[in-house]
Amino acid sequence: MKNFIICSALLLFLYSTASGQNLVIKGRVRCQNESPNSTRGAENIIVVPAFIPSKSTTTGSTPPGYFECNTGVPFAKLQDKQVSLYIVSGCSQCSESVKRVFISEDQDRKNNDKTKSYVTVKDWKFNANCNDIELPSFRADSILSAIVQQPEQSIGQITNATALVGTPALLNLLTNLTPIIGIVSNAGIFEARELGPGKIKYGQFLFSSALTQTANTGFNFSPARDMSETVFWNPSAIVKSRTPYNISLLTNVKNNAKLGGYFRLNDRISIGAGFIYTQQDEYRNTLYVKISNEANTVQIDSFLVKLKEYSAFLAPSVKINEKLSVGLTVKSIWQDLRIPNLLKITIDDNGSTANIFTDSTVKKQKWDLDFSVSYKVSNALQLGINAMNLAGTTLYADAFAAGGNKNYNMQNQRAVGLGACYKWQRFNFGADAIFTEDGFYDAAIGVNYVPFNNALLSAGLAVKQLSFSAAFRIKHFRIAYINDNDLMVNEKRKGKSGILNGGLYGGFIFDF
Repeated sequence: MKNFIICSALLLFLYSTASGQNLVIKGRVRCQNESPNSTRGAENIIVVPAFIPSKSTTTGSTPPGYFECNTGVPFAKLQDKQVSLYIVSGCSQCSESVKRVFISEDQDRKNNDKTKSYVTVKDWKFNANCNDIELPSFRADSILSAIVQQPEQSIGQITNATALVGTPALLNLLTNLTPIIGIVSNAGIFEARELGPGKIKYGQFLFSSALTQTANTGFNFSPARDMSETVFWNPSAIVKSRTPYNISLLTNVKNNAKLGGYFRLNDRISIGAGFIYTQQDEYRNTLYVKISNEANTVQIDSFLVKLKEYSAFLAPSVKINEKLSVGLTVKSIWQDLRIPNLLKITIDDNGSTANIFTDSTVKKQKWDLDFSVSYKVSNALQLGINAMNLAGTTLYADAFAAGGNKNYNMQNQRAVGLGACYKWQRFNFGADAIFTEDGFYDAAIGVNYVPFNNALLSAGLAVKQLSFSAAFRIKHFRIAYINDNDLMVNEKRKGKSGILNGGLYGGFIFDF
């Protein structure tokens, strides 16, 4: 009887001790280090016991990645049940963010504190870079304060077969919280890999300047009354100009300018020179890939791509006879591209993010030749031809990302320009066309009219681009409106009024 009483007392003591021990879940979360095949403890990530979110904690730094959740729930109530632990980190796509732990007596290690029972979570390792999953301390504390206020799961209503996964309110919070954290904590260095589609027509400024972005539409390859752009498109005609000297300017004082002129050396030889400048910009979508983890990407929809294309011309011409003249143009062609290169995302201790963009400038310069011919069929009809860029200069046909595909699209500049001009009293009628290696580029028709002395009205239309121009010249000065049908793109400094958005041109023409 005495032995029975002693055994019963011991069993009662053991039962009361076991039932009084609170469950403590501990472990260490690891992540990929900067060096390959190396891991370390992940700091400042939040470990959430689903059944009791008020006991959530953050991983520490001594040792790094260690966590310990004292649930305050008796071990006996959770024994032989499965509980879920969640991690809130900067990685929104990591499958390791959930851990299912089965609570069993054999996992309890011996310890001196008789009021606690321990279960260790082993092998909790993220296959992600530590910089991608660790949160700033300020943000981690802010998120933790929101999580601990979530309701607990009622343990008394749980059967032995039930897993403790958390209340719907908690799960909803974690579902909405994780993607947001993944975005704002995506710190690191990213390389530009892909550039979205754009509007700018790269490598076409020499073609469009002759037919579309001109106040002399339809008369550039066979010029007669207006010789302001002759040095660019058919310098063979300058030797037959009515005046021995000329200097001309046409610009919208924004993104397009032409400056040219010529002078006569003698009755048979003239020489001209000129410069064309264009500038465009637009916002384009860019895909950045993290250098240390290529599965981590960022989309930026507002990278400002810039393009500058310009050319300098030097052109002597020779008169063969009264009907025929020829010209040779030596030109230098430039193309400057501003393209995306790197993106650095930083997060300060307050959780504020900053994007630091690094761009690259790609420059291309080539020398090339034109050969032009003018022929006077009669006093009323004249023809012109210009074989352009005979050396076959190529320019970039589109922008690209610095770290992307190196198979660039190129635009060959070799082309032929044809022109005809018919004169009838106060009227001149003209037509121009350009053919490139890709076939027909565009054609333009124009008309000009002399209303009174020292004045000239002109208008023209590009038949494929559907651009048009109208200009008025009075003695030495000219004003023009050129609608290029959105061929030139400038999104950074886009004017509120369409007529002021690069379409209004001015300039001068001095013939003497």
